[in-house]
Amino acid sequence: MTSVAEKAKDLARQKNLSQSVQWQKLLHFEKDFFFQLNSQIDTQAFFISPKGAWDLQAELDETIDYLADDSADAPEDRRLQCRYPARTIFLRKNLPEITFPTVPCERFEMFNNNLKGVSISLVFSSYYLNNPSSAFGHTFLRINKAPASDGKRYELLDYGINYAATVTSTNPISYTFMGFFGMFPGNFTTIPYYFKVREYNDSESRDLWEYELNVTPEEVEMMIAHLWEMGPTDINYWYLTENCSYHMLTLLEAAAPRLQLTSRLKKWVIPSDTVQVVWDYPGLVKNVTFRPSLRAHFNEGIKKLDAEDTKILKSIIYDKNFPDELSGKSEEKRKNILDSAIDFMDYKHVNEIVKGGEMAEWKRKILQKRSEIKLSSQPLVIEPREVDRPHLSHGSRRIGVGYLSSANGYDLYDFELKFALHDQLEKITGYPEYAEISFGDFNFTFSPEENKIHFENFTFFKIISHTPLSEYSHDISWQMKIGFERILDENCFGCHAAAVSGGAGYTFEFTENPKLTLFTGLKANLYYAFTGDPSEKLMPGLGPAARIRLRMTENFIALFDGWYRHDFNAVEKTYQEYSLATQWSPSKSWGLRLTAKDKIFDQSLKMDLLYYY
Repeated sequence: MTSVAEKAKDLARQKNLSQSVQWQKLLHFEKDFFFQLNSQIDTQAFFISPKGAWDLQAELDETIDYLADDSADAPEDRRLQCRYPARTIFLRKNLPEITFPTVPCERFEMFNNNLKGVSISLVFSSYYLNNPSSAFGHTFLRINKAPASDGKRYELLDYGINYAATVTSTNPISYTFMGFFGMFPGNFTTIPYYFKVREYNDSESRDLWEYELNVTPEEVEMMIAHLWEMGPTDINYWYLTENCSYHMLTLLEAAAPRLQLTSRLKKWVIPSDTVQVVWDYPGLVKNVTFRPSLRAHFNEGIKKLDAEDTKILKSIIYDKNFPDELSGKSEEKRKNILDSAIDFMDYKHVNEIVKGGEMAEWKRKILQKRSEIKLSSQPLVIEPREVDRPHLSHGSRRIGVGYLSSANGYDLYDFELKFALHDQLEKITGYPEYAEISFGDFNFTFSPEENKIHFENFTFFKIISHTPLSEYSHDISWQMKIGFERILDENCFGCHAAAVSGGAGYTFEFTENPKLTLFTGLKANLYYAFTGDPSEKLMPGLGPAARIRLRMTENFIALFDGWYRHDFNAVEKTYQEYSLATQWSPSKSWGLRLTAKDKIFDQSLKMDLLYYY
C-alpha cells in the first residue's frame, strides 16, 4: 500500500468524507424499511469492497487504495478512474492535498464527448392509456448540448437518460406481480433524444414537457461520469417506489448533492409527483418547453381548412385519391391540405409506415404531390393551455371524509384514501380530459347505529378511456377495473367479493363550452363472493351502460351514470343502478363532491370533502 493512499485515507477520515452526502448519493445509499442505511444497488460488482453495499467507509478506503495505485500499464477496464470517473472527481475535489496519478481513459472520454452538455432537463411524457406501465406517464432526463457554431440549439441531437425495467416476462399476471415486488432488474440507459421523440411524440402521440433545470456545468459533468459508472449496474425495479421517476432524482442528487429531492417525494412515487417536486423546488426550474405530439400537430393544422378543404383531405386520407378539386385550389390551400394529410398519416399510421407496405406507399405519393408545391411549410407554433400543464395539476393522493344518508333509514360516515391518480369529476388541470386512472383506492364507512366499521371497497386498478368520436378518430372507448367490493343487493347483502369489470363502446361529444359528452356501450362484471353457497359464489353480469359528463368549468363537473345488468347466476337476475355526481374544486388541493344513487334496492345521498396532496 502506497504512502499516498495512507495519507489520503487519513485526510478522508479527518474530513469524514465517507459520511458526506455526495459519497452516499454516488453509492445510492438510502435508509431501508428498517431505517438502516445501505445501498439500493443490487449488483455486487459495482462495489470494490466486499462490504461496500452497507459500509461507506470500507468502500471509500478501497476506492482510495485503487486510485492511488492507478497505472497506465493496466488494461483500461482495470484503471479505477476509468471505471469510476465520478468517484475520481469526488476524491480529487475533496482531497486537493493529494496528487493522485492520472491515466488515459479513451472509452470514457468517447462517451463523455458524445454526451457532453451544458444543462439538464427533466422530461415528462404524458399519459398513455394503451399501455398499463405508461398509464401514469413517464419521466426521463435530457442532457442539453451547447448551441452549434451557427448559434442554434438542435435539441434532437441531445441525449436522453432513461431508467427502466428489463422485462423478463410478457405474461400480464406475472408481469404485474414481478413489477410490484422488485423482481425485474432496472438499468440506466442513454439514447439520442430523437429516438425518445420518435417513440413518445410520434409513435404514441404523447406530448412532451421539458423542464430545464438550474444546474452548473460541473454538475452536468458529474452526472455523465456517474452514468458511466452505473452502466452495467442493476437496481431492482419496483413499480411503486424505485421506478423511473424516483431514480431520475437519485441521479440528479448524485451529481448535485445540494439538491434534496427524494426526501420530498411521497412513499409511493409516480411521474407526476416527480414533476411537481422539481417544479416546487425553489429556483430549480429555469424554463418549461412544450413539444406537442403528432396528434396535436394534426389537430392544429386542420384549423386552417374550411369545409371544402376538409372534404378534399378526407378523400386523400380515407379514399386514397387526389380529387380533381385539389388542383383548383390555390398553392397555399393545397399546401395546407397536403401538410395535414402528411401529419395524419404520421399520426394514425406511423407503425404501419415504418414497416412499409400500402400506407408507406400512399404517404410517399402524398409527399411527391407536396413536392410539386414550391411554398415552404412554416413550423406550427402550438401554445399549450394553462389547464394542460402537468406541474399545475392536483396532487396524486387523495383523502376524503363524508356523510351518507340512505332512504332505508341508515346513516354512515365515509372515509377514503386513494393512492393515485385522477377521476373524471376532478379538476382537469394537467390530466387527460377524457380519462380516469385510479390505483389503490380504499373506502370505509362507520355506522353509528351499529358502532361498527365496514370495509366497502378497494380498487386495485381502474382505468377509463372515453375518447370522443371525431371526423378523424374512431377510437373505441373502453374501461376496466380490478378490486374488491362489499355487495349490497338481494343476492349477497353485505358480503365481500373480488370484482373484475370492463366495458367498451363509443363516446360522442356534443358541445365544446360547456363540454358535454355521452358514452354508451356494454359493461360486464364478474364477482367472486368469499361467503355463501359455493354454487353461487361466481356471479357474472352483462348489460348496457351509459355515462353523461358535463364540464361547466375547469372546476365544476357533473356525471350521470346508468347501468342495466343481467346477472346470470343470482336469485335476482336484474340489477339497475343510476347515479348523479357533481364536484366543485375551488383549488387544486380541495374538492367538494355530492353523489346521489338510485339502486333497485336502495337510494342514498352522500357528501364528501376531498383533500389532494
